[in-house]
Amino acid sequence: MWWFYLHCFAAVAILWADATDRLEPALNKFEQSIGLYTPTDTTEYEIPPFYIPPTEQDSTWILPPIDGIDISVDSNMVKV
Repeated sequence: MWWFYLHCFAAVAILWADATDRLEPALNKFEQSIGLYTPTDTTEYEIPPFYIPPTEQDSTWILPPIDGIDISVDSNMVKV
């Protein structure tokens, strides 16, 4: 049963440290102490490295006619 309370305490401690902005500096300091810290990349790109510009879609494209279906292209699916 003490495992349950330990996990609850750890979760509350982590949430409280994150809410008070103390979690990230503490983790960075821990990573530096064990040699795993990598500084964040602050390089700003004007154009992303693999940027693909958006293409315009042709709104006049329609499906080819299907045999056996006699609905016209301009129909609103209502036959009078």
